Amino acid sequence: MSNRDRIQRLQAEAAATAHEKEGKAAASAKRRSSRSKVAVPQRMKIVWAVCDPKGKIVKTFPYPLKPAAEAEALRLGDGFRVRDHRVPMDE
Repeated sequence: MSNRDRIQRLQAEAAATAHEKEGKAAASAKRRSSRSKVAVPQRMKIVWAVCDPKGKIVKTFPYPLKPAAEAEALRLGDGFRVRDHRVPMDE
């Protein structure tokens, strides 16, 4: 096989490979064109939660009623505490 034949064969193989790559790129570009919807963040509100010593929520109070939540924690005894807790807003 002459050098010229070998060069022509390599050029043909390179052209075929480039053609295959273009086909794959076009196919993958089509798949990427669809965009997923952006998730809308859910509105949240803060409530006061009375928790037992293990951290389990026993009772919740609206945000303006923090003194009532603290009184409930004192009434329940040692280890009960008040912490803020985020919950989904009712719409």
